[in-house]
Amino acid sequence: MERTATPREEASAETPINRLLTLARQQPGLTALLLMAVVGLGVSIYLTIVHYDSAVQLVCNTTGLINCQDVTTSAYSVIPGTTIPITIPGMLWFLALGALAFVGLRWAARDEAEDPRLRVTTLGLTVAGLAFVIYLVFCEIVLVQRICEWCTVVHLLTLASFLIALTRWQRRDEPAFEAPAPAGRAAHSGSSGSSGSVRQSAASQLSPSGRHAPHSLSRRTRRSLNRRSPVGR
Repeated sequence: MERTATPREEASAETPINRLLTLARQQPGLTALLLMAVVGLGVSIYLTIVHYDSAVQLVCNTTGLINCQDVTTSAYSVIPGTTIPITIPGMLWFLALGALAFVGLRWAARDEAEDPRLRVTTLGLTVAGLAFVIYLVFCEIVLVQRICEWCTVVHLLTLASFLIALTRWQRRDEPAFEAPAPAGRAAHSGSSGSSGSVRQSAASQLSPSGRHAPHSLSRRTRRSLNRRSPVGR
């Protein structure tokens, strides 16, 4: 008889790539937040390097309305009253966002319950980030009257993160995702059901005495044979 694999054995037999893809399908919001945090962190690091190292060229348009050079060298490109570029708080923000998403994915991978504080914390972080982005967009369009392409990428990532965090918070009372039953277990239950049907069908062919009554005999003859059987007495 063929041995059925347990759910733990089936999970361990999966490759890491398959496990990651399954986790991404189960937790699309957290996966998107983690990916956007990685992209936003990369852009923030690049703009920080450009700010401190003049030898690194800023890959962006430098003429017309879209002019990254004018925006990144303006008085609004640093924290007010300091010489610290605003890209450093941006790096810290994306690091925090990525850490929260990673913690949530780790809980999901271990089939552990998600801490209710995770969603409200993520929402609060994205609200703060969105408020800062609105201030930066105001500075670009109204005060500097230029638009930075790289900054716009960061702004869009922040807005998307806020929308995902808001959606997750609104669905905080919904039941968690339930994974489908393993194939081995489903096949086992299917075979059990079919074997039960076979046994039920066979039992329906038995006479009250426990013996099979030939179908070729009439009903009266089969009843007479069952009445004479010693088992039936």
